[in-house]
Amino acid sequence: MLGVVALSAMKRGANPGRVQNTGACCPLTAALMAKPVTGGTNRISTNPAAQPVIAYYFHGAIRCETCLRIEQQAKGVMEQQFSAELAAHRLMFMPVNYELPENAHFLADYNLLRPSLVLVRQKDGKNDKSKLLGETWQLIQDSEKLDRYVETEVRRFLDGQTQSTSTNQVELPSAQGHR
Repeated sequence: MLGVVALSAMKRGANPGRVQNTGACCPLTAALMAKPVTGGTNRISTNPAAQPVIAYYFHGAIRCETCLRIEQQAKGVMEQQFSAELAAHRLMFMPVNYELPENAHFLADYNLLRPSLVLVRQKDGKNDKSKLLGETWQLIQDSEKLDRYVETEVRRFLDGQTQSTSTNQVELPSAQGHR
Protein backbone atom coordinates (compact mmCIF):
# COMPACT_ATOMS: atom_id res chain seq x y z
CA MET A 1 0.00 0.00 0.00
CA LEU A 2 2.83 2.37 0.88
CA GLY A 3 4.38 1.73 -2.55
CA VAL A 4 1.14 2.72 -4.32
CA VAL A 5 0.90 5.93 -2.30
CA ALA A 6 4.55 6.78 -3.05
CA LEU A 7 4.11 6.08 -6.78
CA SER A 8 0.96 8.20 -6.88
CA ALA A 9 2.72 11.09 -5.15
CA MET A 10 5.65 10.86 -7.57
CA LYS A 11 3.30 11.03 -10.57
CA ARG A 12 1.48 14.11 -9.18
CA GLY A 13 4.76 15.93 -8.68
CA ALA A 14 6.24 14.76 -11.97
CA ASN A 15 8.98 16.83 -13.54
CA PRO A 16 8.25 17.49 -17.26
CA GLY A 17 11.78 16.40 -18.17
CA ARG A 18 11.58 13.15 -16.24
CA VAL A 19 11.72 9.97 -18.30
CA GLN A 20 8.97 7.43 -17.77
CA ASN A 21 8.68 3.80 -18.84
CA THR A 22 5.41 3.02 -20.65
CA GLY A 23 5.25 -0.69 -19.95
CA ALA A 24 2.98 -1.96 -17.19
CA CYS A 25 3.01 1.46 -15.49
CA CYS A 26 1.02 3.05 -18.31
CA PRO A 27 -1.99 0.87 -19.23
CA LEU A 28 -3.65 3.69 -21.21
CA THR A 29 -0.75 3.86 -23.67
CA ALA A 30 -0.69 0.07 -23.99
CA ALA A 31 -4.43 0.09 -24.73
CA LEU A 32 -4.04 2.84 -27.34
CA MET A 33 -1.26 0.91 -29.05
CA ALA A 34 -3.50 -2.15 -29.30
CA LYS A 35 -6.04 -0.54 -31.66
CA PRO A 36 -6.69 2.76 -33.42
CA VAL A 37 -9.28 5.21 -32.17
CA THR A 38 -12.17 4.75 -34.56
CA GLY A 39 -15.88 4.12 -34.50
CA GLY A 40 -18.98 3.60 -36.60
CA THR A 41 -19.20 1.93 -39.98
CA ASN A 42 -16.50 1.72 -42.61
CA ARG A 43 -17.69 4.01 -45.42
CA ILE A 44 -14.85 5.36 -47.57
CA SER A 45 -15.42 7.83 -50.37
CA THR A 46 -13.60 7.65 -53.71
CA ASN A 47 -12.90 11.39 -53.47
CA PRO A 48 -9.10 11.75 -52.92
CA ALA A 49 -9.65 14.25 -50.11
CA ALA A 50 -11.94 11.72 -48.41
CA GLN A 51 -9.49 8.81 -48.52
CA PRO A 52 -8.56 7.45 -45.08
CA VAL A 53 -6.04 9.42 -43.04
CA ILE A 54 -4.05 7.90 -40.21
CA ALA A 55 -2.72 10.25 -37.56
CA TYR A 56 0.26 8.34 -36.18
CA TYR A 57 1.93 9.40 -32.96
CA PHE A 58 5.36 7.80 -33.15
CA HIS A 59 7.25 7.34 -29.89
CA GLY A 60 9.95 5.25 -28.26
CA ALA A 61 9.70 2.74 -25.44
CA ILE A 62 10.86 5.18 -22.76
CA ARG A 63 8.81 8.36 -22.79
CA CYS A 64 9.02 11.73 -21.09
CA GLU A 65 6.03 13.62 -19.71
CA THR A 66 6.08 15.98 -22.72
CA CYS A 67 5.84 13.09 -25.17
CA LEU A 68 2.90 11.66 -23.27
CA ARG A 69 1.18 15.09 -23.14
CA ILE A 70 1.56 15.61 -26.90
CA GLU A 71 0.00 12.22 -27.59
CA GLN A 72 -2.85 12.81 -25.14
CA GLN A 73 -3.58 16.29 -26.43
CA ALA A 74 -3.47 15.28 -30.13
CA LYS A 75 -5.79 12.36 -29.43
CA GLY A 76 -8.16 14.69 -27.55
CA VAL A 77 -8.29 17.15 -30.46
CA MET A 78 -9.13 14.33 -32.84
CA GLU A 79 -11.87 12.96 -30.60
CA GLN A 80 -13.41 16.41 -29.99
CA GLN A 81 -13.04 18.05 -33.39
CA PHE A 82 -13.18 15.06 -35.76
CA SER A 83 -15.67 12.66 -34.18
CA ALA A 84 -17.60 12.26 -37.45
CA GLU A 85 -14.40 11.46 -39.37
CA LEU A 86 -13.36 8.95 -36.71
CA ALA A 87 -16.80 7.33 -36.79
CA ALA A 88 -16.66 7.05 -40.59
CA HIS A 89 -13.11 5.62 -40.49
CA ARG A 90 -11.98 8.58 -42.56
CA LEU A 91 -9.54 9.41 -39.74
CA MET A 92 -7.77 7.10 -37.30
CA PHE A 93 -5.40 7.90 -34.45
CA MET A 94 -2.66 5.33 -33.85
CA PRO A 95 0.20 5.58 -31.36
CA VAL A 96 3.15 3.47 -32.55
CA ASN A 97 6.33 2.51 -30.70
CA TYR A 98 9.01 2.86 -33.38
CA GLU A 99 11.53 0.98 -31.22
CA LEU A 100 9.70 -2.33 -31.73
CA PRO A 101 11.41 -4.33 -34.49
CA GLU A 102 8.26 -4.54 -36.62
CA ASN A 103 7.87 -0.72 -36.48
CA ALA A 104 11.51 0.33 -36.97
CA HIS A 105 10.91 1.06 -40.68
CA PHE A 106 8.78 4.08 -39.71
CA LEU A 107 11.92 5.98 -38.65
CA ALA A 108 13.18 5.95 -42.23
CA ASP A 109 9.74 6.07 -43.88
CA TYR A 110 8.95 9.43 -42.28
CA ASN A 111 12.44 10.76 -41.47
CA LEU A 112 11.69 10.76 -37.73
CA LEU A 113 14.28 12.31 -35.45
CA ARG A 114 12.17 12.19 -32.27
CA PRO A 115 8.64 11.31 -31.21
CA SER A 116 6.39 12.89 -33.80
CA LEU A 117 2.83 13.30 -35.03
CA VAL A 118 2.54 12.29 -38.70
CA LEU A 119 -0.54 12.37 -40.92
CA VAL A 120 -0.68 9.70 -43.63
CA ARG A 121 -3.24 9.56 -46.44
CA GLN A 122 -4.08 6.17 -47.85
CA LYS A 123 -5.09 5.54 -51.43
CA ASP A 124 -6.28 2.15 -52.64
CA GLY A 125 -5.24 0.63 -49.30
CA LYS A 126 -1.66 1.92 -49.51
CA ASN A 127 0.07 4.89 -47.94
CA ASP A 128 0.11 7.71 -50.49
CA LYS A 129 1.19 10.98 -48.83
CA SER A 130 2.36 12.02 -45.41
CA LYS A 131 2.90 15.18 -43.44
CA LEU A 132 5.04 15.57 -40.34
CA LEU A 133 3.53 18.03 -37.86
CA GLY A 134 6.85 19.45 -36.80
CA GLU A 135 5.69 22.22 -34.47
CA THR A 136 4.10 20.06 -31.77
CA TRP A 137 7.17 20.16 -29.50
CA GLN A 138 7.43 23.96 -29.73
CA LEU A 139 3.71 24.48 -29.03
CA ILE A 140 3.22 22.02 -26.15
CA GLN A 141 3.73 24.80 -23.59
CA ASP A 142 0.61 26.57 -24.96
CA SER A 143 -2.27 24.08 -25.02
CA GLU A 144 -4.59 26.33 -27.00
CA LYS A 145 -2.02 26.96 -29.75
CA LEU A 146 -1.19 23.25 -29.96
CA ASP A 147 -4.88 22.34 -30.20
CA ARG A 148 -5.42 24.90 -33.00
CA TYR A 149 -2.29 23.73 -34.83
CA VAL A 150 -3.28 20.05 -34.73
CA GLU A 151 -6.89 20.82 -35.69
CA THR A 152 -5.86 23.09 -38.59
CA GLU A 153 -3.29 20.68 -39.98
CA VAL A 154 -5.57 17.63 -39.69
CA ARG A 155 -8.43 19.54 -41.32
CA ARG A 156 -6.18 20.68 -44.20
CA PHE A 157 -4.86 17.17 -44.71
CA LEU A 158 -8.36 15.66 -44.64
CA ASP A 159 -9.49 18.26 -47.20
CA GLY A 160 -6.58 17.40 -49.49
CA GLN A 161 -4.57 20.54 -48.74
CA THR A 162 -1.28 18.85 -47.88
CA GLN A 163 1.02 21.81 -48.46
CA SER A 164 2.09 23.90 -45.48
CA THR A 165 5.04 26.16 -44.88
CA SER A 166 5.46 24.99 -41.29
CA THR A 167 5.54 21.21 -41.75
CA ASN A 168 7.24 18.61 -43.88
CA GLN A 169 5.46 16.58 -46.52
CA VAL A 170 6.92 13.30 -47.69
CA GLU A 171 5.89 11.56 -50.91
CA LEU A 172 5.84 7.84 -50.28
CA PRO A 173 6.96 5.23 -52.79
CA SER A 174 4.07 3.27 -54.29
CA ALA A 175 5.53 -0.18 -53.56
CA GLN A 176 5.92 -0.78 -49.85
CA GLY A 177 6.80 -4.39 -49.14
CA HIS A 178 6.91 -4.02 -45.37
CA ARG A 179 3.27 -2.97 -44.98
